[in-house]
Amino acid sequence: MRKSTAIAVLAALLQATVPVAAQAPADAATPKQQEQQPSYDLRISTEKLAFRVYVNDLLIQAFPTRRIGSMSMPLNPAILRSGPQKLTIRLLPAAGQDRLPDTDDLKVELVVRSKTAPPRNTTLYELPPLRDGRQAQFTDPQGFSQTVQFEAQVPYRLAGWERSVPLDANDPKLEAEVVEAYRRLIDDIGNRKGEAFIGALAKAQRLLYPTIYLSAREARERDAEWVSFIDKGTGTVVPLEHHALEIRGDGKLVRLRRTDPASVDEGVVRIAYKRGPQPRTIVYDIYLHRPAPGAKLEPIWYFMTDFN
Repeated sequence: MRKSTAIAVLAALLQATVPVAAQAPADAATPKQQEQQPSYDLRISTEKLAFRVYVNDLLIQAFPTRRIGSMSMPLNPAILRSGPQKLTIRLLPAAGQDRLPDTDDLKVELVVRSKTAPPRNTTLYELPPLRDGRQAQFTDPQGFSQTVQFEAQVPYRLAGWERSVPLDANDPKLEAEVVEAYRRLIDDIGNRKGEAFIGALAKAQRLLYPTIYLSAREARERDAEWVSFIDKGTGTVVPLEHHALEIRGDGKLVRLRRTDPASVDEGVVRIAYKRGPQPRTIVYDIYLHRPAPGAKLEPIWYFMTDFN
């Protein structure tokens, strides 16, 4: 993944369009719960390790090369309801390496913020100390995974894809159907059909709306901004290329991920544009689901990032 001035996943999400009509039904919350607007961030500190992070079987972030310092990433869009949440971190050999470096340089923290209380930090995982200069956890030279749980309390409850049809990776027609769904999205951007593109993401936005606490006014404004951005041809859509199929979401979600080294694991819906003289790329990592047997695949969840 390329370097970005905004390392956090979903750094651009708060600029995303979420139409007012796309507000999701959710369990009623008390005024106090709504006022708190709790947010959950993951902070990973390491100078020697590349990694992928999954929350509830959704890819939150991938750093295929080692990074220096601490990185933070918002988790709320992957948290659909209160209760235990599953987090998996998979450590990876750096590009060009065939094994993990022996190190204890890793700390994974949960940062909980609220509008009515100071931030709280909890350490979710740390690598144990080295033994004779080796990391005992790294028995597999190609990687190491650790899964932990954390509790979240949020003022919404979203069904998500719990009733979606399970997908079969061996279905010979699945990849062609997925590719066609992505091509429609990319074509809408390329043909400057902003309303069509944003409309195709309506169900996904119904999940994002309550998790990032957007007001109805903010939703309308961002909807109009993004439709205008696409309709004006402000950016150039990138052709669909260098991709592979991946099923996640406990078998009910499917995505195409990039396979080229420069953007491995990133989403395939990409818009190149300039912010002043600075070239940037908006990346939509869009997950599809099948809402009922025989129904067409459709977007149900996405991340959006903005890279330089």
